Amino acid sequence: MLAEWDRRFSGCRPVGWELRSAFPDRWVRFHSLPGSVRYPENEGDVAEILKRHNVILGELTRSGEKVVLLTACYSKDPAPIRSGAELAKLDPNASPWRTIAWHGLDSDPEAEPYYWHVFASAWEWRRGVFDELIRLVAVDVVADVLIVSQDCRWLIHPYDGGMDAIVETVDARDRLATRHSPWRSPRPDGL
Repeated sequence: MLAEWDRRFSGCRPVGWELRSAFPDRWVRFHSLPGSVRYPENEGDVAEILKRHNVILGELTRSGEKVVLLTACYSKDPAPIRSGAELAKLDPNASPWRTIAWHGLDSDPEAEPYYWHVFASAWEWRRGVFDELIRLVAVDVVADVLIVSQDCRWLIHPYDGGMDAIVETVDARDRLATRHSPWRSPRPDGL
């Protein structure tokens, strides 16, 4: 699983905002709701969020194709620890994939140890398979999720307010962005 990560995402950890910055030419952002509304206010909003995520995923992969779900948990222990009842329930087959040490990355040499444990699981994609997860991301109950093609040609980083997509080429990004231009930000930086 994800054997191509280091080649396709060279020098980048599986962290949504770092990927966006590292691969701006392959990145495009889609907002979850019209008018760049960040959080759903009713079930109609939730339905729109799920529709948009499923449409983008459906254009990147085919029904029945294997994809990888990456989720993260945090701890002060370097050993991978799975935390969060919501994630354990939604993704019970996740296995430790990588651990990222965050301490020492800031300017404070006295910072306490802090680790981000990334877990991976293989899923067979079909429309709706990630709906409950996307619903929890949309209301900021779950965060730091990536959905990645097994060969790492593309990934989706859902967040509360939308999703970032990093695709294989600039042309693929432009086609995706053009097809769904009403879902994009009006800001020049695309955020």
